[in-house]
This record gives sequence, structure tokens and C-alpha cells, in this order.
Amino acid sequence: MTDENTSVLADLPFWLKLSISAISGVLLAASMPGYDISLLGWIALVPMLVVVLTSPVKQGFFLALPFALVWSIAVHRWYPSLFPPALGYFLIFAVGTFYAGVIQLGIWLQSRLEGAIKLLALPVTWAAVEFVKFITPVVEDWWFVLLAKSQWRFPPALQILSVTGFPGLSFLVMLANVALAFLLIRLLENRNRESGVLDRLPLKASVVGLGIVSLVLVWGALSIPEPPAETFTIAALTDMVNQDSEILSTSEDASEDFGTRANSAETSQAIFDLDAALTRQVAAQEPDFIVWPENEFADADDPQFIDQLKGLAVETGSYIVADVVWQAEIGMHDTALMVGPTGDEAGRRAKINTTDGEENAGFVPGPLDYPVFDTPHGKVGLGVCWDRHRLFITRELARSGAEIVLMTVDDDFNGTPWFPPFHASDGVFRAVENRVAMGLGTTNGMSLVSDPYGRIIAEGEINQRGVTIGEVFTAPGETLYTRWGDWFGWLMMVGLVILIMVRIAR
Repeated sequence: MTDENTSVLADLPFWLKLSISAISGVLLAASMPGYDISLLGWIALVPMLVVVLTSPVKQGFFLALPFALVWSIAVHRWYPSLFPPALGYFLIFAVGTFYAGVIQLGIWLQSRLEGAIKLLALPVTWAAVEFVKFITPVVEDWWFVLLAKSQWRFPPALQILSVTGFPGLSFLVMLANVALAFLLIRLLENRNRESGVLDRLPLKASVVGLGIVSLVLVWGALSIPEPPAETFTIAALTDMVNQDSEILSTSEDASEDFGTRANSAETSQAIFDLDAALTRQVAAQEPDFIVWPENEFADADDPQFIDQLKGLAVETGSYIVADVVWQAEIGMHDTALMVGPTGDEAGRRAKINTTDGEENAGFVPGPLDYPVFDTPHGKVGLGVCWDRHRLFITRELARSGAEIVLMTVDDDFNGTPWFPPFHASDGVFRAVENRVAMGLGTTNGMSLVSDPYGRIIAEGEINQRGVTIGEVFTAPGETLYTRWGDWFGWLMMVGLVILIMVRIAR
């Protein structure tokens, strides 16, 4: 950034700069889940960065704010469905100011750095702050959208997740935007030789940076194989139980408390009958696995209902994963239960990442155990809903040998259509990070089947009852990310600390 008024861009009216910044918010929003123009993510921040980089440092936060607020409104518009509306809208604004603050921090660091390191200030800052927020106790439960999510439907970009996890993808997206902004400033200011901006931009490094991003994308595209000869099928249900007035009327709980404890016998039977009917719709296609939603279908040890589930698995010749309530020795668990085509229980695992609401209702987190279960199609790991939002849970299942991960999911926040795509993207990210096939059944959201390379093979409609089925495969070997974990995120944190120390010293 510059404190001089010799830049043509710096002399633009302030209102125009704010408008240009807002354009970046629109472009980045269009790249995100639910809008899905992934390629815009690589250029979306350029307009905002151009005006910020050519303005005084002290204006950085205010110039970044329109971008951040527009983006936050677009990607967090489901907040008022989860919280009281006034609180939801306040949080949208608060998260937007947070993003603007991240930009300000990166620009503040960049303003006193020289050479190629200047190019890295914002990518390192953004990737480090995202990672810290994602792993820090308490705030890890605050759902902020990641920059990397802009690429969730672009498999060539997703392959870097198998090496670095999501911080590496966020780093690359920001690096491309910063490099393009530097080069665009050079183009726009080329005739203004008195501008002090040009002298401080690492233009050669920007070209190299774009080259690195391009090479990573080419590598990603080339590393995605054709499906092998041996495949299997996963079917995923969207049952809309949480919006079914007839089923809700059988419950002793109010609709907002539905699913917070074991259901009554009448409710359990109604859920079984509905999900069994959906299961039979795809029985002719002989799915190898069928994943039901997270709806606390029945008590895990109640033979009245579990025997019906086992009988359905025998009837269809499939492994069926259902969500149940498990009264274990250490407390009540929300649990994924898998029964096999022979009518036996094939495995169960309690939900680890429970919500505050579930814990207030009496559920306790499951133990930090990661069992996997043998099937003819590969080793299966199980999970429930928000387990896929935690980086370590799927990673530990993969370390235990899981090649397939099946999760029951509930993301019905008063029927909002905006949240499910963001939640679904978690499943795609975990699949690529650990090279596992992923199957997700949901109450109202985006039920999907993803292969180990992040290709979405099948997906259900949001707020529409039905079954989706896809043909996937297992991938050999263990990824670098599975072995080393969040090494790149920690590297970004160290890099940020070093940049701050250098900035203060100067």
C-alpha cells in the first residue's frame, strides 16, 4: 500500500473504491457452495485488493469492509434460521468485520515487507487465521465459511487437500488473487511513472506465484484417475422427517426439540416405515450400502425396531447405516449403527462432535475411538453429522484403515436451503483429504456420494424427499495429509508469527 497520492488508482473517489470492493464480495459469493461458479474464486478478490493496495494503510479495513459484508451476507444468510433473527443478522455483520480485519492484518504486514515475501503476506495471514479459528476450542464451533470452499466442485483444485488440508487450498486461492492484483496494478499504472506503487510490487514473483498455482491445478487434474473396474454403490436417503407434520405429531417433544432423545415407539415406527419405503425404492439397483439420515430412529438395543432394520438389510442385500440412540455405560450417545445383509450388526460408533443443544438434552460425546468394520467392498468407518466438520475424526478413521466413510446427517435449520451445500462441502473435503469414498444421508439437506477424489457422483435435492445412488471405489495408500495431519496449517501459523515479528522490527 502507499501513503502517497501519486497513484492514479489512489485518486479514485472513496465511494467508488467502496463500490469496487463490494464487487469482490459478489464475485466471491458466486463461487461458493450454493452458487458454485468455482473459477470466480481465483479472481474474485482482485477488485478489492487493487483499491486496498493503492490506498493508505489506514484505509485498508474500511475499503475491505464492503467486500467482507457482501460475502458474509451471501454465505451466512442461514444464520437467522439458526438463531433469533436479530442475533442472526448481527452475527452476519460481525463475521463480515472479522474478514475485513483479516485483510487489514495482511495489508499491515505487507506494507513494510520487501521482495517476494510481500506477495506471501496476505496468503499466509488468511490461511493461518482460518486454521487457528478452525482448531481453537470454543471458536472452532463458530461456523465461518472458508475461502477454500469456493473450490468444492472443482476437483483439480481439491487434490491439494490430500497434501495440505484446507489451509493449502485457501493459501493458493489467495495467492492467485494477490498476484493478479499486483499485475493489474502494474498494467493500470504503467503510464504513471511517478507512482510509488510500481517500485514496491514484486512483479516477477507474482508471475512465479501464478505459475505455481497453475502447476498445482494441472497436477491436480492429472492425478485424478479413471474409475477402476471394481466399484460398489452407495445410496443416500433424504427423508424430510423434521418437516413431516404427521411424524412430528407422534412425538412427545415440540418440533424444536425433536431428535434430542430417544423417540416414542410410535415415532420410531413412523420413521422406520418412511425410510424403509425409500430404501425399497432403490432395492432393484442392488446398492451395497444405504445411508439413512440422522433422526434418532430408535434405541440401538430395542429389538422391536432393530430387528426390523436387520430384516430390511436381509431383504435388500445391503449394508444399512441408521442413526440410533445408544444407552452406553458412560451415557447416552447419538450413534451410527450399521447392519449387514446377513442380518447381523456390522458395527456402531458414537458421535464425537456433539452440539451444545444435544449435550443440554442429555447426549454425551462418544469416546475418541476410531474402529473400522470389514465389508466385501472395503473397510468402513462410521460417523454422525457434525463429525465431518472436525478435521481429525475422518483422518483418524483413515489412519485406522477406513476406505469408506458413511455418515448420518441432520442439517435442517428450519428448512433453510442455504446451509446444506456448505455442510455437504465438508464431506467432499474430508473425502479428498483422506482418499475415502464418502456417503452422506440427510434429513433435508444435500445427501451425496463422493469418490475419494472429490467427484460428486450423486446428490439429492435440498428439501425434497428422495434417494440418490452413486457408483464409487476405494483408493489405495494413505495420503500425506492423513499421515502428517495439519502440518501446513501449523506452518502458516509459524509464518504469520515470523511476519508479525519482522513487521514490528521494521
